[in-house]
Amino acid sequence: MEHAVEHAFHAGDASLIIRGDTLDFDEIARRLNVEPARILGKVGKVAVGGRKVSKDFWMYRVKMRGDDPMGSLAQLLRELEPHHAYIRHLSDSGYDVCFRVSYRSELGQIYFEMPAELQTQLARFRLRLEFSILSYGGTV
Repeated sequence: MEHAVEHAFHAGDASLIIRGDTLDFDEIARRLNVEPARILGKVGKVAVGGRKVSKDFWMYRVKMRGDDPMGSLAQLLRELEPHHAYIRHLSDSGYDVCFRVSYRSELGQIYFEMPAELQTQLARFRLRLEFSILSYGGTV
């Protein structure tokens, strides 16, 4: 008999987010050798609510495969490792730079862990890690 958890909806991603007053979007993409998932200039508006953006915003995202949010973070860190000095430079220059793990699930109780090796990789960047977790309330 299959367990209901195996059929539960899971989605998520891990992102590098950079915010600042004068971001050079093309320079960031070129230096990191990635295509951003989203960019917003200060003159733009947020899609939800139509509020004006107070800072430039640049995001690169790795989508989660399966139900392991730490897998997407591990992939993101592997891709960005060759550029960790540039990312730290942006942070040290006053830009708001962070990693974010986003996870959405039908499960009412959500559990995951971060292996020690992944913590070591993350520490090399010297950036904060944000979590955004949304449970749809235990329908499964």
